[in-house]
Amino acid sequence: MVLLKLGPLGRYDDKNHWEETGRGKISHIFITFCSSYVQSIQFGYVENGDLVMSKKYGSYEENQSTRILRLNHESEFVTGISGEKYYSTISSLTFHTNKRKHEAFHADFGSDIRRPERFEFLAEIQDHLEFGGFFGSYNYAGLSSIGLYLEPILVHSPNC
Repeated sequence: MVLLKLGPLGRYDDKNHWEETGRGKISHIFITFCSSYVQSIQFGYVENGDLVMSKKYGSYEENQSTRILRLNHESEFVTGISGEKYYSTISSLTFHTNKRKHEAFHADFGSDIRRPERFEFLAEIQDHLEFGGFFGSYNYAGLSSIGLYLEPILVHSPNC
């Protein structure tokens, strides 16, 4: 199995990195956040008809705001991510699927400060089997990077 990395969005930290690969279909994405950045991320998978939770990656503060993205695991799969990095954290994060876009978080800093860096990684995945998982890193404040793993599928075309 060959896994290709797409991304990351943000600044990858070798000390506090994480990977989520080789799992079932994603049914939930849990994001915690404060007013200006994503603090943590966690994934829910369907395996043998049961919901199985990943580890939580990022900061672990109490009373965090939470957004739960729900995917129809039977027919919906991740095809890309986009967002913004502000200094060392993710300040905006959107998951793209074959059905729609799910905005997980977006901070509005106004026009008086430095503009966040924008990133977009769209894989044009056509089959859920091509999605290999996620990777990323975190720091003391929260999520500092996130990217996709792709597992390319060879398409054989008949000879002409």
